[in-house]
Amino acid sequence: MTKILKISFLIYLLLLSNANAYIGPGLALGAALVSLGVLFLIIFLLIAVLYYPLKRIFKRIKNRKK
Repeated sequence: MTKILKISFLIYLLLLSNANAYIGPGLALGAALVSLGVLFLIIFLLIAVLYYPLKRIFKRIKNRKK
């Protein structure tokens, strides 16, 4: 069974060819915007996760000084 899988995998590798596809500016722009959106999402997530606990800590410190 493994011999058949190995042979079929080698045949598959030999029959691979390049895709001659055109990626237009619309698709490239959409992909770039999605990538930037995911990047900003991660940045804002980190800011939100860190900001609120730090805000609470600073309020406690400020209230202790009074």
